[in-house]
Amino acid sequence: MGAFLRRLLAAGVAMALVTIGPLSSLARADHGGPLRMAPMSPLLVGVLAGVLALAAGLIIVVIATLLRKKAPPSE
Repeated sequence: MGAFLRRLLAAGVAMALVTIGPLSSLARADHGGPLRMAPMSPLLVGVLAGVLALAAGLIIVVIATLLRKKAPPSE
């Protein structure tokens, strides 16, 4: 049974290398036109993503606290 699993794993790795190999060479291609220069710096993109993630987290906390608010006691 162990030999079968080793062969299966080797076949999966070979398939991944055959599939990913040509695609990785395409990723290194020089793109012309508007894709040559990025519209925003990577630092700005990272800061923007961080701010948006923080805002989403704060909104979730606010909604959770509003939903957990206890009802006023009935008379």
